[in-house]
Amino acid sequence: MLTPRQHQILDLIVQLYSNLESPIGSKTLLKESLLDVSPATIRNEMVVLEKNGFLIKAHSSSGRIPSYEGYRYYVNRLIDHDERDLSDRYEADLEAVQELFRNRPDHTFKTAKMVADLMVSLTGFTSLVFGQSMEDHYVANFKLVQLSDYQLMAILMTDQGHVESQIFQFHYGLSAQQVEDLVELLNDELLDLPLEDAYQRLKLTIPLLIQRQIGRLLDFSALVEKTIQQVKGHQYLIRGKNNLFDFFDSQNTVPEFKEFFNLIEGSKELFDILEARQDGIEVLFGQDFAPKSMQNLALITASFTLDAQRMTLCLLGPSTMRFSRIIPMMELIIGKFNE
Repeated sequence: MLTPRQHQILDLIVQLYSNLESPIGSKTLLKESLLDVSPATIRNEMVVLEKNGFLIKAHSSSGRIPSYEGYRYYVNRLIDHDERDLSDRYEADLEAVQELFRNRPDHTFKTAKMVADLMVSLTGFTSLVFGQSMEDHYVANFKLVQLSDYQLMAILMTDQGHVESQIFQFHYGLSAQQVEDLVELLNDELLDLPLEDAYQRLKLTIPLLIQRQIGRLLDFSALVEKTIQQVKGHQYLIRGKNNLFDFFDSQNTVPEFKEFFNLIEGSKELFDILEARQDGIEVLFGQDFAPKSMQNLALITASFTLDAQRMTLCLLGPSTMRFSRIIPMMELIIGKFNE
Protein backbone atom coordinates (compact mmCIF):
# COMPACT_ATOMS: atom_id res chain seq x y z
CA MET A 1 0.00 0.00 0.00
CA LEU A 2 1.38 3.40 -0.98
CA THR A 3 1.45 6.36 1.37
CA PRO A 4 -0.42 9.57 0.40
CA ARG A 5 2.89 11.21 -0.53
CA GLN A 6 3.90 8.26 -2.70
CA HIS A 7 0.49 8.45 -4.41
CA GLN A 8 1.11 12.14 -5.06
CA ILE A 9 4.61 11.60 -6.43
CA LEU A 10 3.50 8.75 -8.72
CA ASP A 11 0.61 10.85 -10.05
CA LEU A 12 2.95 13.77 -10.70
CA ILE A 13 5.50 11.61 -12.50
CA VAL A 14 2.81 10.13 -14.79
CA GLN A 15 1.43 13.59 -15.57
CA LEU A 16 4.82 15.24 -16.08
CA TYR A 17 6.07 12.38 -18.24
CA SER A 18 2.93 12.80 -20.35
CA ASN A 19 3.73 16.49 -20.85
CA LEU A 20 7.53 16.38 -21.14
CA GLU A 21 8.07 12.87 -22.56
CA SER A 22 11.43 12.65 -20.81
CA PRO A 23 12.50 10.94 -17.56
CA ILE A 24 11.44 12.80 -14.43
CA GLY A 25 13.98 13.53 -11.68
CA SER A 26 13.61 15.02 -8.21
CA LYS A 27 14.55 18.52 -9.39
CA THR A 28 11.87 18.48 -12.07
CA LEU A 29 9.30 17.27 -9.56
CA LEU A 30 10.10 20.09 -7.14
CA LYS A 31 10.13 22.69 -9.90
CA GLU A 32 6.84 21.61 -11.47
CA SER A 33 4.86 20.89 -8.29
CA LEU A 34 3.94 22.29 -4.88
CA LEU A 35 5.67 19.51 -2.95
CA ASP A 36 7.06 20.93 0.29
CA VAL A 37 9.81 18.39 0.90
CA SER A 38 13.52 18.13 0.27
CA PRO A 39 15.06 16.65 -2.91
CA ALA A 40 16.49 13.83 -0.78
CA THR A 41 13.01 12.91 0.48
CA ILE A 42 11.67 12.81 -3.07
CA ARG A 43 14.60 10.65 -4.21
CA ASN A 44 13.95 8.23 -1.36
CA GLU A 45 10.25 7.98 -2.23
CA MET A 46 11.11 7.42 -5.89
CA VAL A 47 13.40 4.56 -4.88
CA VAL A 48 10.49 3.00 -2.95
CA LEU A 49 8.19 3.38 -5.95
CA GLU A 50 10.83 1.81 -8.19
CA LYS A 51 11.31 -1.14 -5.82
CA ASN A 52 7.52 -1.67 -5.84
CA GLY A 53 7.55 -1.81 -9.64
CA PHE A 54 5.75 1.48 -10.31
CA LEU A 55 8.73 3.33 -11.80
CA ILE A 56 11.60 2.40 -14.11
CA LYS A 57 15.00 4.09 -13.96
CA ALA A 58 15.95 5.51 -17.33
CA HIS A 59 19.31 4.30 -18.64
CA SER A 60 20.52 7.68 -19.86
CA SER A 61 19.64 9.83 -16.85
CA SER A 62 18.90 9.82 -13.15
CA GLY A 63 15.19 10.30 -13.82
CA ARG A 64 12.40 7.74 -13.74
CA ILE A 65 9.50 6.91 -16.03
CA PRO A 66 6.25 5.11 -15.19
CA SER A 67 6.23 1.34 -15.65
CA TYR A 68 3.28 -0.69 -16.92
CA GLU A 69 2.33 -1.36 -13.28
CA GLY A 70 2.65 2.35 -12.51
CA TYR A 71 0.34 3.34 -15.35
CA ARG A 72 -2.11 0.57 -14.41
CA TYR A 73 -2.20 1.70 -10.77
CA TYR A 74 -2.66 5.33 -11.83
CA VAL A 75 -5.52 4.76 -14.27
CA ASN A 76 -7.32 2.35 -11.94
CA ARG A 77 -7.40 5.05 -9.28
CA LEU A 78 -8.74 7.52 -11.85
CA ILE A 79 -11.47 5.11 -12.90
CA ASP A 80 -12.33 4.43 -9.25
CA HIS A 81 -12.49 8.22 -8.67
CA ASP A 82 -9.85 8.13 -5.94
CA GLU A 83 -8.86 11.72 -5.12
CA ARG A 84 -10.35 13.03 -8.36
CA ASP A 85 -12.92 15.76 -8.77
CA LEU A 86 -14.86 17.24 -11.66
CA SER A 87 -12.24 19.97 -12.12
CA ASP A 88 -10.24 17.37 -14.05
CA ARG A 89 -12.69 17.84 -16.92
CA TYR A 90 -11.62 20.39 -19.45
CA GLU A 91 -14.34 22.99 -19.90
CA ALA A 92 -14.05 22.78 -23.69
CA ASP A 93 -14.60 19.00 -23.57
CA LEU A 94 -17.68 19.44 -21.39
CA GLU A 95 -19.23 22.05 -23.66
CA ALA A 96 -18.46 20.12 -26.87
CA VAL A 97 -19.99 16.88 -25.56
CA GLN A 98 -23.09 18.65 -24.26
CA GLU A 99 -23.58 20.46 -27.57
CA LEU A 100 -23.33 17.22 -29.55
CA PHE A 101 -25.95 15.49 -27.42
CA ARG A 102 -28.37 18.42 -27.68
CA ASN A 103 -28.77 17.54 -31.36
CA ARG A 104 -28.15 13.79 -31.24
CA PRO A 105 -29.90 11.56 -33.79
CA ASP A 106 -32.26 8.84 -32.54
CA HIS A 107 -30.05 6.06 -33.88
CA THR A 108 -27.42 4.98 -31.30
CA PHE A 109 -24.72 4.01 -33.80
CA LYS A 110 -25.13 7.27 -35.74
CA THR A 111 -24.63 9.17 -32.51
CA ALA A 112 -21.57 7.02 -31.77
CA LYS A 113 -20.10 8.02 -35.16
CA MET A 114 -20.51 11.69 -34.24
CA VAL A 115 -18.89 11.06 -30.85
CA ALA A 116 -15.96 9.33 -32.57
CA ASP A 117 -15.39 12.35 -34.80
CA LEU A 118 -15.61 14.64 -31.77
CA MET A 119 -13.06 12.62 -29.78
CA VAL A 120 -10.62 12.69 -32.70
CA SER A 121 -11.09 16.45 -33.01
CA LEU A 122 -10.59 17.11 -29.30
CA THR A 123 -7.61 14.79 -28.75
CA GLY A 124 -5.82 14.25 -32.06
CA PHE A 125 -5.88 10.50 -31.38
CA THR A 126 -7.69 7.62 -33.14
CA SER A 127 -11.25 6.60 -32.28
CA LEU A 128 -12.93 3.22 -32.73
CA VAL A 129 -16.62 2.36 -32.44
CA PHE A 130 -17.82 -1.21 -31.98
CA GLY A 131 -21.49 -2.18 -31.78
CA GLN A 132 -23.38 -5.45 -31.66
CA SER A 133 -26.94 -6.58 -31.08
CA MET A 134 -27.67 -7.99 -27.63
CA GLU A 135 -31.02 -9.52 -28.59
CA ASP A 136 -31.40 -13.18 -27.64
CA HIS A 137 -31.90 -15.63 -30.51
CA TYR A 138 -33.06 -19.21 -30.02
CA VAL A 139 -32.93 -22.36 -32.13
CA ALA A 140 -36.33 -22.90 -33.78
CA ASN A 141 -35.42 -25.70 -36.19
CA PHE A 142 -32.38 -27.67 -37.32
CA LYS A 143 -32.65 -29.47 -40.66
CA LEU A 144 -30.33 -31.74 -42.61
CA VAL A 145 -30.71 -32.14 -46.36
CA GLN A 146 -28.81 -35.06 -47.88
CA LEU A 147 -27.11 -33.91 -51.07
CA SER A 148 -25.23 -37.19 -51.53
CA ASP A 149 -24.01 -40.10 -49.42
CA TYR A 150 -21.02 -37.96 -48.46
CA GLN A 151 -22.52 -34.48 -48.32
CA LEU A 152 -25.14 -32.79 -46.11
CA MET A 153 -26.58 -29.31 -46.07
CA ALA A 154 -27.34 -28.21 -42.50
CA ILE A 155 -29.99 -25.49 -42.11
CA LEU A 156 -30.57 -23.56 -38.89
CA MET A 157 -33.61 -21.34 -38.30
CA THR A 158 -33.90 -19.02 -35.30
CA ASP A 159 -37.05 -17.97 -33.45
CA GLN A 160 -36.86 -14.57 -35.21
CA GLY A 161 -36.85 -16.13 -38.68
CA HIS A 162 -33.12 -15.83 -39.41
CA VAL A 163 -31.91 -18.73 -41.58
CA GLU A 164 -28.33 -19.87 -42.12
CA SER A 165 -27.04 -22.92 -43.99
CA GLN A 166 -23.74 -24.66 -44.51
CA ILE A 167 -22.58 -27.69 -46.50
CA PHE A 168 -20.65 -30.40 -44.66
CA GLN A 169 -18.45 -32.96 -46.43
CA PHE A 170 -17.71 -36.41 -44.96
CA HIS A 171 -15.24 -39.16 -45.81
CA TYR A 172 -17.84 -41.84 -45.13
CA GLY A 173 -21.36 -42.41 -46.33
CA LEU A 174 -24.55 -41.78 -44.33
CA SER A 175 -27.80 -43.57 -45.01
CA ALA A 176 -31.16 -41.81 -45.22
CA GLN A 177 -32.16 -43.41 -41.91
CA GLN A 178 -29.00 -42.16 -40.20
CA VAL A 179 -29.70 -38.63 -41.45
CA GLU A 180 -33.28 -38.85 -40.17
CA ASP A 181 -32.03 -40.04 -36.77
CA LEU A 182 -29.54 -37.19 -36.69
CA VAL A 183 -32.24 -34.57 -37.35
CA GLU A 184 -34.37 -35.97 -34.52
CA LEU A 185 -31.42 -36.00 -32.10
CA LEU A 186 -30.30 -32.48 -33.00
CA ASN A 187 -33.77 -30.99 -32.55
CA ASP A 188 -34.30 -32.85 -29.28
CA GLU A 189 -31.05 -31.40 -27.95
CA LEU A 190 -31.14 -27.88 -29.45
CA LEU A 191 -34.75 -26.74 -29.82
CA ASP A 192 -35.50 -23.50 -27.90
CA LEU A 193 -31.91 -23.13 -26.69
CA PRO A 194 -30.13 -19.75 -26.97
CA LEU A 195 -27.64 -19.88 -29.82
CA GLU A 196 -24.67 -19.55 -27.46
CA ASP A 197 -25.84 -22.58 -25.44
CA ALA A 198 -26.52 -24.52 -28.64
CA TYR A 199 -22.97 -23.80 -29.81
CA GLN A 200 -21.51 -25.12 -26.54
CA ARG A 201 -23.55 -28.32 -26.75
CA LEU A 202 -22.56 -28.90 -30.36
CA LYS A 203 -18.90 -28.53 -29.38
CA LEU A 204 -18.92 -30.56 -26.18
CA THR A 205 -21.71 -33.11 -25.71
CA ILE A 206 -23.65 -33.64 -28.93
CA PRO A 207 -20.75 -35.12 -30.95
CA LEU A 208 -20.53 -37.91 -28.38
CA LEU A 209 -24.30 -38.51 -28.59
CA ILE A 210 -24.03 -38.67 -32.40
CA GLN A 211 -21.15 -41.10 -32.18
CA ARG A 212 -23.14 -43.30 -29.80
CA GLN A 213 -26.14 -43.26 -32.15
CA ILE A 214 -24.59 -43.69 -35.62
CA GLY A 215 -20.99 -44.61 -34.85
CA ARG A 216 -19.59 -41.41 -36.36
CA LEU A 217 -18.15 -38.28 -34.74
CA LEU A 218 -19.79 -35.24 -36.42
CA ASP A 219 -19.45 -31.56 -35.55
CA PHE A 220 -22.08 -29.04 -36.77
CA SER A 221 -20.99 -26.21 -34.44
CA ALA A 222 -19.55 -24.15 -37.32
CA LEU A 223 -23.09 -23.44 -38.54
CA VAL A 224 -24.19 -22.10 -35.15
CA GLU A 225 -21.02 -20.01 -34.87
CA LYS A 226 -21.75 -18.54 -38.31
CA THR A 227 -25.34 -17.79 -37.26
CA ILE A 228 -24.22 -16.05 -34.07
CA GLN A 229 -21.86 -13.83 -36.06
CA GLN A 230 -24.68 -12.86 -38.40
CA VAL A 231 -27.39 -12.15 -35.83
CA LYS A 232 -25.04 -10.18 -33.59
CA GLY A 233 -24.73 -7.73 -36.44
CA HIS A 234 -21.29 -6.31 -35.66
CA GLN A 235 -20.90 -2.67 -36.62
CA TYR A 236 -17.45 -1.15 -36.62
CA LEU A 237 -15.73 2.02 -37.73
CA ILE A 238 -12.43 3.77 -37.20
CA ARG A 239 -11.77 7.51 -37.30
CA GLY A 240 -8.47 9.42 -37.34
CA LYS A 241 -6.43 6.39 -38.34
CA ASN A 242 -3.61 8.47 -39.81
CA ASN A 243 -3.08 10.11 -36.41
CA LEU A 244 -1.44 6.87 -35.30
CA PHE A 245 1.65 7.70 -37.33
CA ASP A 246 2.34 10.52 -34.85
CA PHE A 247 2.90 7.95 -32.10
CA PHE A 248 4.65 5.09 -33.85
CA ASP A 249 8.33 4.49 -33.27
CA SER A 250 10.39 5.59 -36.27
CA GLN A 251 12.16 2.21 -36.13
CA ASN A 252 8.97 0.21 -36.72
CA THR A 253 9.18 -1.88 -39.90
CA VAL A 254 6.66 -2.23 -42.71
CA PRO A 255 5.65 -5.77 -41.58
CA GLU A 256 5.05 -4.39 -38.06
CA PHE A 257 2.82 -1.65 -39.45
CA LYS A 258 0.89 -4.22 -41.48
CA GLU A 259 0.42 -6.46 -38.43
CA PHE A 260 -0.97 -3.60 -36.37
CA PHE A 261 -3.28 -2.23 -39.05
CA ASN A 262 -4.58 -5.73 -39.76
CA LEU A 263 -5.49 -5.87 -36.06
CA ILE A 264 -7.42 -2.60 -35.93
CA GLU A 265 -9.14 -2.95 -39.32
CA GLY A 266 -11.95 -5.02 -37.81
CA SER A 267 -10.07 -8.28 -37.12
CA LYS A 268 -11.67 -11.11 -35.16
CA GLU A 269 -8.90 -10.70 -32.59
CA LEU A 270 -9.89 -7.08 -32.01
CA PHE A 271 -13.62 -7.93 -31.90
CA ASP A 272 -12.92 -10.58 -29.27
CA ILE A 273 -11.04 -7.99 -27.20
CA LEU A 274 -13.88 -5.47 -27.47
CA GLU A 275 -16.60 -8.04 -26.77
CA ALA A 276 -14.83 -8.90 -23.51
CA ARG A 277 -15.04 -5.35 -22.14
CA GLN A 278 -17.20 -4.65 -19.09
CA ASP A 279 -19.66 -1.77 -18.75
CA GLY A 280 -17.91 1.48 -17.90
CA ILE A 281 -14.33 2.60 -18.50
CA GLU A 282 -11.35 0.31 -18.97
CA VAL A 283 -7.78 1.04 -20.03
CA LEU A 284 -5.70 -1.45 -22.01
CA PHE A 285 -1.99 -0.86 -22.51
CA GLY A 286 0.04 -2.15 -25.43
CA GLN A 287 0.97 -5.33 -23.55
CA ASP A 288 -2.76 -6.14 -23.35
CA PHE A 289 -3.74 -5.85 -27.01
CA ALA A 290 -1.01 -4.75 -29.43
CA PRO A 291 1.87 -6.49 -31.20
CA LYS A 292 5.13 -6.40 -29.26
CA SER A 293 6.54 -3.60 -31.39
CA MET A 294 3.55 -1.30 -30.65
CA GLN A 295 3.44 -1.51 -26.87
CA ASN A 296 3.84 2.23 -26.37
CA LEU A 297 0.10 2.59 -27.16
CA ALA A 298 -2.96 2.62 -24.91
CA LEU A 299 -6.63 1.92 -25.63
CA ILE A 300 -9.34 3.49 -23.44
CA THR A 301 -12.74 1.81 -23.82
CA ALA A 302 -16.15 3.08 -22.75
CA SER A 303 -18.86 0.40 -22.91
CA PHE A 304 -22.61 0.50 -22.33
CA THR A 305 -25.82 -1.23 -23.42
CA LEU A 306 -28.72 0.76 -24.85
CA ASP A 307 -31.86 -0.45 -26.65
CA ALA A 308 -30.61 -4.05 -26.89
CA GLN A 309 -27.39 -2.82 -28.51
CA ARG A 310 -23.96 -3.17 -26.93
CA MET A 311 -21.64 -0.26 -27.74
CA THR A 312 -17.95 0.23 -27.06
CA LEU A 313 -16.33 3.58 -27.82
CA CYS A 314 -12.53 3.56 -27.88
CA LEU A 315 -9.74 6.07 -27.96
CA LEU A 316 -6.39 4.78 -29.21
CA GLY A 317 -3.26 6.81 -28.61
CA PRO A 318 0.10 6.90 -26.84
CA SER A 319 0.45 5.45 -23.35
CA THR A 320 1.52 8.96 -22.30
CA MET A 321 -1.91 10.42 -23.14
CA ARG A 322 -3.48 12.62 -20.48
CA PHE A 323 -5.68 10.04 -18.75
CA SER A 324 -6.91 12.58 -16.19
CA ARG A 325 -8.57 14.42 -19.07
CA ILE A 326 -9.69 11.53 -21.28
CA ILE A 327 -11.27 9.26 -18.65
CA PRO A 328 -13.67 11.91 -17.26
CA MET A 329 -14.63 12.92 -20.82
CA MET A 330 -15.51 9.34 -21.75
CA GLU A 331 -17.44 8.89 -18.49
CA LEU A 332 -19.44 11.98 -19.41
CA ILE A 333 -20.17 10.52 -22.87
CA ILE A 334 -21.48 7.26 -21.38
CA GLY A 335 -23.68 9.27 -19.04
CA LYS A 336 -25.12 11.27 -21.94
CA PHE A 337 -25.95 8.11 -23.89
CA ASN A 338 -27.80 6.73 -20.87
CA GLU A 339 -29.85 9.87 -20.19
